[in-house]
Amino acid sequence: MTYALGLVQPVGTALQVDVGIYEAVEQAIKISIAALSLLLLALSLSAYRRTHLRRLLYAAAAFGLFAVQMVVETLEDALEVGAPYAGLVAPGFALAILVLFFLAIVGRQSNP
Repeated sequence: MTYALGLVQPVGTALQVDVGIYEAVEQAIKISIAALSLLLLALSLSAYRRTHLRRLLYAAAAFGLFAVQMVVETLEDALEVGAPYAGLVAPGFALAILVLFFLAIVGRQSNP
């Protein structure tokens, strides 16, 4: 017996959920986030070239780190790597991104 488009199937007395579709959606979302981050990185660098505002470099670096974080997470999932430091990587990226955005927001404006 199959329910909800084949995603939930009774197995004995418990229900087993097919997570394959969820993993594919998760990977697609991560790839989309990385692509959007790269686009925002390019736009930030383009704006910096026009205005020479240092704040834009901090924002560009944050977008770049965000893209790298998504690529690293996607590769970890795809290669099923369970390195002991994997639990430190995501929070480390998040902290660096937050610090860079903070610097972009409150940093002094420098004139060339």
